[in-house]
Amino acid sequence: MVLFSSGTTGRPKAILHDFTNFIARYRTPRPTLRTLNFLLFDHIGGVNTFFHTIFNGGQVVAPSGRTPESVVATISSYQVELFPTTPTFLRLMLLEGLLDARRLESLKVITYGTERMDQPTLDRLCDALPHVDFRQTYGMSELGILRVKSQARNSLWMTVGGEGVETKVVDEVLFIRSVHQTLGYLNAPSPFDIDGWYDTGDLVRQDGRFLKIVGRSKQVINVGGVKILPSEVERVALLHPDVLRAKARGVPNPLIGQHIEITCQPRAGRKLDRNMLRAHFRQHVSELLRPQSIRIGEVAVSHRHKQE
Repeated sequence: MVLFSSGTTGRPKAILHDFTNFIARYRTPRPTLRTLNFLLFDHIGGVNTFFHTIFNGGQVVAPSGRTPESVVATISSYQVELFPTTPTFLRLMLLEGLLDARRLESLKVITYGTERMDQPTLDRLCDALPHVDFRQTYGMSELGILRVKSQARNSLWMTVGGEGVETKVVDEVLFIRSVHQTLGYLNAPSPFDIDGWYDTGDLVRQDGRFLKIVGRSKQVINVGGVKILPSEVERVALLHPDVLRAKARGVPNPLIGQHIEITCQPRAGRKLDRNMLRAHFRQHVSELLRPQSIRIGEVAVSHRHKQE
C-alpha cells in the first residue's frame, strides 16, 4: 500500500505500508457513528475515518461540497453524528456564524487534528456547541492514526498511545514507536532511528501522562539566544477581533540571529494596519514576543483546510 504525504517540509514522499498490517487495527470491533468523511483520501485521517466506519458496519456520508455552508447543510440533512475536521475549517465555520446548535443537533462528536488547535478557538467551539464532545486526534502517515484521549472536551491535553504504541519525550520533542508504522519511504532514507523510534518534530509539554503540543521543533525562532515558538506569537494575533489567520516565522537578522515576522490576514470586510497590530501586541505581550516585522496579507490554506 502506498500513501502520499506532503510531510512537514520539502517535497512529498511516497510512503510504503504493509496493507495487512495497516488494516489489522480495524479487526477489533468498535462503536461507530454516522460519519461525515470530510478529510480526503490523500490524508491518513481520511483513510482512517473511512476504514473505521465501514469495518464496523457504520454509515459514511460524503459531503456535497467542502465549504462551511455545504458541510453544515450535509450534516443537517443526513443527521451526521461524527464530524472529523481541522482547526482551520472550524475557525471558518465560527467566523461565518454557522455553528448553530439547532442546525447541528444531530452531532455528537467533532474530532480535530492535522494541525495545532489554539485554546481560544476551542473555548468558542465548546460554547457554541455545548452538546458536542470535542476530541483531539493525532497521527501521521509514517505511524498511522494513534489512540488519543483528550483530558476534557475543552482541553488541549491528551494521552497518545494504544496497542503496540510507545512514546517518549526527548528535549521536549515527542518520539513514537508503533507496530503499525510504515515500511519506509520509496527511494528515500528510513525516517526511523536504529531502534525504530520516529522523531515527530512536535514540541510538547508534559503533565503526568498527558501531553500538549505547543509547536514544531524546526520552526522555533531564536532571538538573541532566546527560543520562541511561532504559535505563541500567532495566538496573540488571533486575539484581535479583526484577524482571521496569522503566520509567524523567524527572519535572519545580522545582529540577533533572527527576528520575528508575522503575516496577519484580516477577516472579510475588516481592515488591519500595522500600527493597530503593534498596539495590540504591546497590550498583550512583553517586548520579546512582539514582532519586529508585520505584514498584512493572505495566509495560505491547503486543499486539506490546513494552514500552511
